[in-house]
Amino acid sequence: MDADDKTIVLSSTHSTQVSLDAVKHGKAGLDKRRKGLLDRVPNQNDSAEFPVNSLEMEDLAYLTAKTGDEFAILRGKDKDILWHGTPLECAVLARYEDDLKAHRLELYGHSHPGEPIPEASLNDRRFLRYIGQKESRIISGMTGREREFYDTLI
Repeated sequence: MDADDKTIVLSSTHSTQVSLDAVKHGKAGLDKRRKGLLDRVPNQNDSAEFPVNSLEMEDLAYLTAKTGDEFAILRGKDKDILWHGTPLECAVLARYEDDLKAHRLELYGHSHPGEPIPEASLNDRRFLRYIGQKESRIISGMTGREREFYDTLI
C-alpha cells in the first residue's frame, strides 16, 4: 500500500484471529472486496482471473473462514487466478498443470481451514516438487498466520 493510503492501520495478529473467528461463526461478514472475490468463485473447483498482484494471502484466510474450504492463488506474469477448493484440497492440476509445469503460473499460496499454525502437508510439498517450484506460502483460515514452505520431502 502507498503511504498516502488512508486505510493503512496497525493491528495485532490477534485482531485478525478475532475477525476470522467472527466470519467463521457468522457474527461478521466479508468486506465488500472479499465478498466480490467469493462471488466470482462461489462453488468448489471454480476459478477466476484477476489483475496480477490484486490477490493477497489474507484474502484466502477470510474466504476460508467464510466457507470452510481451501483457496489458492496462482500467479502469472500478467494475472492472478483465484481457485476455490474443498475442505481438504485445491485440485488445481486438473485445469492448470501445463501452465504450472511450464512456469507460466506459480502456486503463490493457499489456505488451510483447520490449523491455527498452518503446516504444509506431504502432498503440498510433493505438489511443489512435481511442478518444479521451490517454495510457496500457506495461511491459516483460523488465525491468519502465514508461513513459507518448501519442496523438501522430509
